[in-house]
Amino acid sequence: MTEIAQTADHALRILEELGEAGPVGMTELAQRLSLNRTVVHRLLKTLAARGFVSRQGNLYHLGPALTRLAETIQPDLRAVASPIMDRVAKAAGETVVLHTIDGHQAVVLDQAVATKHVVQVSHHIGSRHPLIVGASGRAILAFLPADAVVKILKAGAETASIEKSLNLVRKRGYAHSHDELQLGVHGIAVPLRSTDGTAFASLAILVPTSRAHDLERRAPLLTSAAHDVESGYFAAG
Repeated sequence: MTEIAQTADHALRILEELGEAGPVGMTELAQRLSLNRTVVHRLLKTLAARGFVSRQGNLYHLGPALTRLAETIQPDLRAVASPIMDRVAKAAGETVVLHTIDGHQAVVLDQAVATKHVVQVSHHIGSRHPLIVGASGRAILAFLPADAVVKILKAGAETASIEKSLNLVRKRGYAHSHDELQLGVHGIAVPLRSTDGTAFASLAILVPTSRAHDLERRAPLLTSAAHDVESGYFAAG
């Protein structure tokens, strides 16, 4: 890499790590990325000045600039899904999250956070994680073309256990996860699929562990919402 490309790559890695790990201190972030602390400090200051990173005390997290950028991605899908997500969030009393796919990763496109409970789960819009991790990612991965699934699994680890999990998703029609992306969080997710059956996004309900006992009973509600989003999205297209 040239020096300019290397600097940009380091900055992007910082954003990806903050998106996956949540609020992190500068020293820990440098250790996770195996980068010099001074380099990380300089990049965080630059990203913060542009609004891509925010600081609370000694912890850094993704900033509002990323949310503004994320809102420009797939506006048609967001426009169709948003009122449906609000309806599901109100009915379930829980957070509903829309993920889309970008290469081997799932990206948070939008969310509807219900106000029924004081303790709620939320994501940063624009944050991303591998498709093999979490219900939202696996709900998409299970319904990608076979050659794409093979390629993605080869890049990861524990292929056999993931394949078993994907087969269960295909059988049930939804994915389930707990304590994967956030400790103390459970989720179920269903795919959004095109007319040929290929997944292009997913809808998920996320809850804290204290309210996870009946989460899977919400699967029909989520599946019905996914059908509504698909119908509206392709009708608009």
